[in-house]
Amino acid sequence: MKSIRKIIRVRKEDSAFVYFILESYEGITSYSTLDFKPGDAYRDLELRIPPDFLCETEDLLKRLGEMVYELPSGPVQSG
Repeated sequence: MKSIRKIIRVRKEDSAFVYFILESYEGITSYSTLDFKPGDAYRDLELRIPPDFLCETEDLLKRLGEMVYELPSGPVQSG
């Protein structure tokens, strides 16, 4: 199944909350934390979104407001 890839940035202190929220919306997206250095003030997450759940995921990210920042790499179709 094809998925849509988004990269978001989350402040380190908000990361546990954002992880919890993403997991509570089971099935609309999966995520992986990208590599980071000790002391970084943020965490970058790669989201893999099924096309059928793109609208729901984008709505969720909007509701998280300033806790998340979508990196300019934007959505990329992947297999």
